[in-house]
Amino acid sequence: MKSEEPVPAAVELVYLPSRADIAEALLARSGRLAHWWRPPLAFGLSTAAVLAVLLLVAAPVGVIVLVAVVLCSVLVSLVGGSVQQWYRVRQLTGYALSQGEQTVRADGSGVRAATALMETQVPWASFRHYVETANLFVLVVDDTVGGMAVLPKRGLRDGADADGMRAVLAGHLAPRPAAEG
Repeated sequence: MKSEEPVPAAVELVYLPSRADIAEALLARSGRLAHWWRPPLAFGLSTAAVLAVLLLVAAPVGVIVLVAVVLCSVLVSLVGGSVQQWYRVRQLTGYALSQGEQTVRADGSGVRAATALMETQVPWASFRHYVETANLFVLVVDDTVGGMAVLPKRGLRDGADADGMRAVLAGHLAPRPAAEG
C-alpha cells in the first residue's frame, strides 16, 4: 500500500539527551519491561509473605532457613540486575550529557550526529533494525551497551514529525522482528 504523501528526503533532530531517554532506549532495545522495578518488588513481597507464613505455622528452623536462603538469593539476583541497569543508564547519561546538544540528521546515506565535541556518520547498513517507543526512535546497531542511536521525538525540527521519521526509517530499516521481544 503506497502513501500519497511524499517521503521526506531527510529529517533533523536537535536535542539534549536525558536520563529518561537513555533508560527508555535500553529497555526498548532489550525488549524488557518498562517498569523494571516491578519483578524485584513483587518477588521481595512474595519472599516476605512466604517466610511470614512459615513462621506463623511454626515450621522447623531448618526449613525456614533453607527457604530463606533460596528465596533471598533469587531476590538478590533480581535486585542486582536492576542495579546494573541503573548503573548503565547513569554511565550512558553522563557520557551523552558531556557531549552537549546533539544535532542528528537521518537521510538517504544514513544517520549523521554532531555535537560540540564530535561528528559521526553511520550508514544504514550498520543498523540491524529500529524500535519505536512513545518518546523515541531507537536504531539498533548491535547488542552492546552503546550499540544504538537514540532519537527523541521531542527533538524533531523544521516541521518534521514522527510520521516523517517513520517514513525515512521505513525506507532503510525494518522494525524490530517480533521474535526479539
